[in-house]
Order: sequence, then C-alpha cells, then structure tokens
Amino acid sequence: MTTAKGMKIAALIPPGLATAILLLFAVGETASSDWSGLGHLIPAALIGLLMWLGWKRPMWGGILLLLAGVLAALFFSDALRGPEWLAPFLIIIAPLLLAGLVLLGAAWLEQKAA
Repeated sequence: MTTAKGMKIAALIPPGLATAILLLFAVGETASSDWSGLGHLIPAALIGLLMWLGWKRPMWGGILLLLAGVLAALFFSDALRGPEWLAPFLIIIAPLLLAGLVLLGAAWLEQKAA
C-alpha cells in the first residue's frame, strides 16, 4: 500500500466517526418519537458524500472538507463561545478540518509521485 493511499484511509476515519455519531443521534431521537431527529441525516449524507469525493479526488475532497469545517465553525460559532464548546468542536468541526488537511497531503503525495 502506498503512503498516499494510507493517508486517504486515515483521513476518512474521523469524518466516518462523525457520521456515525450523527446517525446515532438520528436513530435515537427518531426512536423516541421525535421526528426532528431526521434532520441529522442531512449533515450525515453531506459528510458521506464528501468522504466519497475525498477517496476519488483527494484534492477536491480535501478542499471541500476544509470548507465544510470552516462553515460548520461559523454555524456553531455561538456554541463555541459558550461553556459547552468542546462537544460541537470535537464531533463535527475537528474531524472535517483534520480530514481535509490529511487529504490535501495525500493529494500532494499523489501529484509528487506522478
């Protein structure tokens, strides 16, 4: 296995865990008769789509994951200023930013090897 492929695999683990958490929220809230839990499926599907793009085209996937991380930070900006800032940061923002950076590194290695 090449280093770039290993980096792509490693980059998809954090957003995969974030997606799993969002799906757990969706199932848990929907199972308790709260239909608003289905709203967690939208970001889970978007992250899944970005993960797929990151596997196929790591440069574009990395850029879009970084952009999604910045947009998520802006969306959760009020929560990040409060006392409970760590949860949204570790569940959504950090995995997207980390995956974006690692995918950009993998894309750089692929371009360097070509």
